[in-house]
Amino acid sequence: MVEFRILAPELEPGANAVRFAYACPRFGRFEEVARFAPHARIETIPEPLRTGLLTLAAILIGTSYYKAAPAGAVRLDMPLTSAARRLAGLAYGQGLGEFYVRNALPYPPALEIAGPDIADARAPGRAPPAPARMSDRPRAACAFGGGKDSHVARAILEAAGADAEQVSIILSSRVGGRLQSMTDRPLTLMTRAIDPRLIALSRSGEALNGHIPITGINSCLLALHAAACGQDWVVFANERAASEPTMHVDGHPVNHQFSKSLEFEDALRDAFAVAGAGIDYFSILRPVSELWTAHYLARRAPRALDVFASCNRNFVFAGDAVLADGQRWCGKCSKCVYTGVLMACWLTPQRHEAVFQSRPLHDPANLDHAIDIAGLTGAKPWECVGEAREVAAALHHLAAAPGWADAPVIAAVKDRLADRWDLSELTALFNGALDARSVHRMPATVAQVMGA
Repeated sequence: MVEFRILAPELEPGANAVRFAYACPRFGRFEEVARFAPHARIETIPEPLRTGLLTLAAILIGTSYYKAAPAGAVRLDMPLTSAARRLAGLAYGQGLGEFYVRNALPYPPALEIAGPDIADARAPGRAPPAPARMSDRPRAACAFGGGKDSHVARAILEAAGADAEQVSIILSSRVGGRLQSMTDRPLTLMTRAIDPRLIALSRSGEALNGHIPITGINSCLLALHAAACGQDWVVFANERAASEPTMHVDGHPVNHQFSKSLEFEDALRDAFAVAGAGIDYFSILRPVSELWTAHYLARRAPRALDVFASCNRNFVFAGDAVLADGQRWCGKCSKCVYTGVLMACWLTPQRHEAVFQSRPLHDPANLDHAIDIAGLTGAKPWECVGEAREVAAALHHLAAAPGWADAPVIAAVKDRLADRWDLSELTALFNGALDARSVHRMPATVAQVMGA
């Protein structure tokens, strides 16, 4: 059987960096270097924890290279715990679901995860042991991506009495600069230097390309950062909606956000715990609705309204899609429309226009985006957007809201909602959106702040 090999990661002496290497059956060897922040000295992480966490990072980063020419087996040179093996199966299976479907490859894939076994140091479970370093003021590495979720996550951590360090994993200094402009707090940056040969092969069309479980990659790198810094928590802002599939293909769910889902969060928690990390990994927005998060941003963290951004064009630096200087929103994509719908429920049209630097819900060209995110086409866009039913509830509410009912996008979609949804149920969902809570893995101190 043709195999994709994950080679053992190597520390780069004196550089505070790790080299990850892979052997692709069609394109040969690829190498990537991850560089950590100066205060996160990777060599100080004790063994065998360092090797365990590096193995998990190698597994997840490998998805970037595996997709160039998918093989029937993924073989690791490093020993695998059962928790790491399960994580690998999810990462290269459902974690690459969108990639398989959009490249017309068999899904689910018939895939073998091969490599030597190692006994788990502790049995997998959803509740890791209490971190040995826990203090009265927990220290958290909080993933930061610039959007509303990142800002709300930091605010909640601070309300819970935690010392939150905002950390971003970037591919270039330009991305780092753009992210820093989206926050009024210091931002810690880690860098991934992707093998330039992979980039060239992807641009030429020789290698396949597509979406990867990027949150899984970032989670493993943040776990290494936290272990090096002696931090207690690794915190992401993955919402309940991330567990909802984008679509179904032949009865199988395909989820653009799978590595943000509760299932993947649990697999990461197990893998970190079995590696002996002593770090609590969790998503801080898992129990609440997206409407709750938008309301919190508007009411409890209003300073972030003029710096946050969820538009992916912030990270485009060439071509016609580049945003103008000072612009954070294109106002024309599904992410802009999705975020615009949620925030409109809690902002006046005038404040909304100032925040989004445009009027996305007044642009008739955005109607198709609204139809997609409201679940009226049977499939969500391949984007990080929330539950279709919740979007529909927000649109139904706005259709009767002062100042919003006449917005062209809202007026046009209003009468179509009943084609898919029970309008009385949408009303009930919206009215209960700020109180509803779902299952989560948060520590009690954080859950208490959120009423979860």
